[in-house]
Amino acid sequence: MIDGSVLAAVSGGADSTAMLHMLAAAGGKVVAAHYNHGLREAADGDESFVQALCGQWGVPFVSERGAVPSGAGVEARARELRYDFLERVRAGRGLDWIATAHTADDNAETAIMNLTRGAGLSGLCGIPYRRGRILRPILSLSREDVLGYLAERDIPYRKDESNDDTAYRRNYIRHEVIPALKRVNPSLTDAVTRLTASLREDEAYLTELAQAELDAHTPYPAKRLTGLPKPVAARVCRLLVTDAGGAPPERLHVEAMLDIAAGGNGRKRNMAGGLTAAKKNGMIVVEKTNRRNDCYAPGFGEDTADGE
Repeated sequence: MIDGSVLAAVSGGADSTAMLHMLAAAGGKVVAAHYNHGLREAADGDESFVQALCGQWGVPFVSERGAVPSGAGVEARARELRYDFLERVRAGRGLDWIATAHTADDNAETAIMNLTRGAGLSGLCGIPYRRGRILRPILSLSREDVLGYLAERDIPYRKDESNDDTAYRRNYIRHEVIPALKRVNPSLTDAVTRLTASLREDEAYLTELAQAELDAHTPYPAKRLTGLPKPVAARVCRLLVTDAGGAPPERLHVEAMLDIAAGGNGRKRNMAGGLTAAKKNGMIVVEKTNRRNDCYAPGFGEDTADGE
């Protein structure tokens, strides 16, 4: 199923429980990891359930507890802590991969959620099978496939009641928007899977063109940037930001950088994440600064979740 040793992220829910069973049945070195956020009354029960299941299946188990501050952004912070834990365990145990249990339904939800935010091509690509050391081995399976797999084998799993709370945007899309769209097309998940696969091919090609530009011109001439087709120029800007240690920029960041490139030397903009983009000696440069940068415009730095 996966070539190499793997750390499986297991919450105890249907998707991750099914993934762990598949990985264990396929053989190879598998370790299960559970992060207890402590956000729900049932959190300790979830941890105990996963630990017991691993003991039953002969899978090594590791867990960690972390206090997630309440308030705005709690989900993003919880995700950050969880992935930090997973990478520490993976590296510490010398494992090749981290496996997360995203499904085709998660991919459809992510693509539709990003569409409502006005995302560009990269956002509409949904969830990739691989990102760095992270793999999604059951991404081609639907939630119905997963539940059928568990039912056939009489495998128990935990249910997170918070997933039914439609006050959360993803849950609203899952329980309200997607069922409505499936009345138009019952095969919606398959249709979105095909769409995102096609868009990922387009995105990969445009990014390859942008990377070839940077490989051929370092530092990067501002005049050349303004002469590129905009889809390629935008990706050159994104690569300049990520190469400088920043997160993939939103459209406002990119537009600011293109505006800088078209102007005179000395122009600069404060970017999110402590970065500054500037035009120096005819070159477009992105650098770290020693102070906290403010947002360039309203809406700058909004959440751009990838569905993980």
